Amino acid sequence: MTELFIPVPTGKATAAGQMPPPKRRKPDKAPATPMRSNSGKSLSSRNNGSISAAPVYHKQCRKGRTTIIKDQEYLDFLEWLKNMGCPRTKLTLAEFSNTGRGMMATKDIKAGEVIVQVPEQNLVTMKSLQSTYGARIARFGKKVNSHMIIALHIALLVQAPERSGWLPYLRLLPKKFDTMPVRYPPDLLELLPQNAQVHVKKQKAKIEADYNITLDFLQSNADLLTRPLQYEEYEWAWLVVNTRCIYLDAKNQSAADNIALAPMLDFLNHTHDAKTEGAFCTKTKSYQIKTLLPYKKGEQVFINYGPHDNCFILVEYGFVTPNNPYNYVTVDNDFMQLSIPGESTAAKKDKLELLDMAGYHGDYVLHRNDVSFRLLAGMRLRLVNPFNKSSVATQLAIAQWHNVVNGELDQISPENERLVPIHIERLCDEILMQAKKNLGILARKKTTFMVMHLQQVWIEARDIVLSIIDKIHRKEEL
Repeated sequence: MTELFIPVPTGKATAAGQMPPPKRRKPDKAPATPMRSNSGKSLSSRNNGSISAAPVYHKQCRKGRTTIIKDQEYLDFLEWLKNMGCPRTKLTLAEFSNTGRGMMATKDIKAGEVIVQVPEQNLVTMKSLQSTYGARIARFGKKVNSHMIIALHIALLVQAPERSGWLPYLRLLPKKFDTMPVRYPPDLLELLPQNAQVHVKKQKAKIEADYNITLDFLQSNADLLTRPLQYEEYEWAWLVVNTRCIYLDAKNQSAADNIALAPMLDFLNHTHDAKTEGAFCTKTKSYQIKTLLPYKKGEQVFINYGPHDNCFILVEYGFVTPNNPYNYVTVDNDFMQLSIPGESTAAKKDKLELLDMAGYHGDYVLHRNDVSFRLLAGMRLRLVNPFNKSSVATQLAIAQWHNVVNGELDQISPENERLVPIHIERLCDEILMQAKKNLGILARKKTTFMVMHLQQVWIEARDIVLSIIDKIHRKEEL
C-alpha cells in the first residue's frame, strides 16, 4: 500500500477569504429577522465522540450540567494538535445534558475573540492532497471533486490508521451516522415530509455516483488500498466530509471544489442564534472562527452555519434544533393535487404552464403566521374559472393576475380573493392529516433519536399550519 500523508504546504496560502453563503433551498420570503452567518454549510452539530450521532437540542449550558471529557482518546488528540502546531484555545470537549458532546469555555470569552484557529497544514484540502493524488487524478482523466477525493482519503486513512499519523483525529470521528436520513430504514424514510424524501434521494444518488467514480479511479490506483473499498466504508467517509467540512474562498474554484476538513473546529455544535465569522487569516496562515457573542466560563460555545430549516438540517447533518425560526412547510405536492371546483384537466395544465413561464411554479411554502407570496400567486391563478385561453375574459383575468403579481393591482376580483384563504385552509387541512397520521405511527415505534427527530419535524409542521388556519379564522390578511 502506498503511504498516505498530508504534506505541510510552503509559501503563501492560496485558500484565503471567508466562507460563501450557506447552501439552502430558499423560500421566497425570509423570516422577519434573518440572522446572517459566514460559517457556511459546513460547520455542523454532529456526534463528537465514538457513538452514533445524537439529537441536538441547543441552549447554552452551565458548567454544573456538563462533564468534561478527559478520556485517553481526547488527551491523545490534544497532544496531537499540539504537535501539529495548533494554538491553545479556551475550549475543552465536554458532555452536555442537552446536546451531547460539544465545546465548553474554560475561561470567559469576549465578543470578537478568536475561539478556534486551525493552521493551514492541518486543513485537509485538495491542495494538501496534491502530492498523493494530483498526478493520479490527471492520469485518470475523469472529472472528480474535492468531496469525492477527501472522502476517499479519509476512508483510506481508516484502512491503515496507525501508518497515517492521523489516528488521534480518526478515533474521535463518529463511528456511524444512524441519525442521517440517508441511513434510515424504509419504514422511517417514508415518514419524512415529501420534500425531505426528495432531498435524501438526491443525496443517496450523489454518494453512489461518487463511489462508482471512486471505484473506477481505484482500478488504476490499487496500490492505495489495503483492502477493497466497500460502499459502507465510502458512505461513512462521505458523510464525515459532508457533516464536518468548511468552505474556503478561492479564486477560480467553485465552493464545492474548495472544501476542507478542519480538526478541532469541527467539534463545535450549531445553534441558529450563535453569531460567528469564519475566514482564512493570511497573517497566521490559519483558518479562524471568531465569535461575535461573549461566553462565560462553563458555557457551551456554539457556531452558526446559516439560516436552514429543520428538514434541511436533518437530511444534511442528522439532527434538529428547537424553536428554529427558519422552519417552513412545503406544500408543492398538495398544491398540484388540489382539486379546484370547476377546473378542468386542460385548464389546470394551462395554468401550471403559465405559472412555470412566469417563474411561479413550485416552491410553495408556509411559515409560521405567513403564507408565501409564491403560494398566493399560484392559488390566485388556479382559482380563475372558467379558464379558456382563447376567450377574452380569460385573457383579461391573466393580465390582471400578472398585475397582481407585479404589485400593480391588489386582486384579480373580489370573488377570487374570497376563495384564496378557503383553499389555503384546504392545503393546511391536508398537512394536518399527514402530521396526525405520521405522529400516530411514530408514537407506536420504539423511542430512538431518529423517531424523536421525525416527531419534532411533524409537530413543527402541524404548529405552522395551525397558525395559518388561526389567521384565516380571524380573517386576517394572508
